[in-house]
Amino acid sequence: MKYLLLFTFCFTISTAFTQDHDAKRITDKNKTCSVFLKHTFNEDSISWNGPCKNGLAEGKGSMLGYTEGKETMKYIGEMKNGWFHGQGAFSFWGDRKLEGNFSDGEPLFLNSTLLKKLKKEIIATVDSQRIYDGDNNKQSVYYNALIPETKINGVIVLLPGTWETTEHLLSSMKAFIELAYSKNYAVLVPSINQHLTLTPAILTIMNTMFQHAITTYNLPKDKFVLGGWSMGGIFSMRYAEYAQEDPSKTVVIPKAIFNCDGPCDLASVYQNFKRKLNKNPGQNEPQYGIKELETYCGGSPTQVPDQYRLYSPYVVAGDEGGNAKFLLQTPIRIYGDVDPIWWMQNRHVDMYDMNAINQTAMIQWLLDHGHKQAEFINAYQKGIRLEGNRHPHSWSIVEPNDCMQWIEKCLK
Repeated sequence: MKYLLLFTFCFTISTAFTQDHDAKRITDKNKTCSVFLKHTFNEDSISWNGPCKNGLAEGKGSMLGYTEGKETMKYIGEMKNGWFHGQGAFSFWGDRKLEGNFSDGEPLFLNSTLLKKLKKEIIATVDSQRIYDGDNNKQSVYYNALIPETKINGVIVLLPGTWETTEHLLSSMKAFIELAYSKNYAVLVPSINQHLTLTPAILTIMNTMFQHAITTYNLPKDKFVLGGWSMGGIFSMRYAEYAQEDPSKTVVIPKAIFNCDGPCDLASVYQNFKRKLNKNPGQNEPQYGIKELETYCGGSPTQVPDQYRLYSPYVVAGDEGGNAKFLLQTPIRIYGDVDPIWWMQNRHVDMYDMNAINQTAMIQWLLDHGHKQAEFINAYQKGIRLEGNRHPHSWSIVEPNDCMQWIEKCLK
């Protein structure tokens, strides 16, 4: 596989709007017209009231989805090649709703001006590492870019969470991205949403993307800020630590980083996943997490503790803090929505399972060791997913205006 500009690299290791499988093609039996749905939807039949082209829904119309004869989904809007594409309103799972612009089945809710300016830069045409899933088995590895037309004041990289598509991130952070663009900040969104561990392979890919963007768009290399949600939060912190530990490992040295409810200590995450196997009513997340960590760390924390220390931004055990010591000169914010009652009522887990315990421990460790710009932001009950449902683990806990003011201060 050839990566543009920097590397020729061969990988040795071969998700509603989540996990990666082939999309389901469902045909309206009355009209022999089909639509595509993500495999995570349970619908087994549909009705489509609109035009059809080559056997696929095309143009404006309405679709109803049924599960065992019961209406469970509704879409009114534009279709292309059987996918939601263009303006539409989509209701599903009882209380979930997405309304705005869609692109090949994904919500892409930027304003019309930014939609026209949004770039997609493909870095590789084969994703053998499977660093980006949830895209219906498409193979390209890419980054999205929004580049101001005048002088660029800085570059903000937004890293997706596990299974999150780039389109979903752009939509979830719409207000923040539009504000950043208005202030002449470039925004980059890499198609990386897998593995929980910032391995050398993924580090190489991130470096390749950053160098490609710097060269293509003449971006200021010394004014990068990294932010990420969930897994992306881990990567934003760990990349900055690599940059400070050994600048030869990274293309840029981030001026500041922010973590939107991403875990800090992977050994703790592993143990939480183990507990959730017996507590969480949904088993997919803990099963997936355990498998990912055992695969890319080489076993459990008991078996390979050094690997968990290597990939963790912070280590709770002992007084050394692990890799956190490399962030003592880097402004950092960690955002959380500390609402244990929600987790108890909706996920049957307690505060030991919340990321905030280790997040606050990491920030306190940095403060205790002389850091002057380390903050934990408790955005209590601000977590609302793009689909409208309450969830503490959401991009919305990052308040756009306050975060942009902080970024501007850090870069000055």
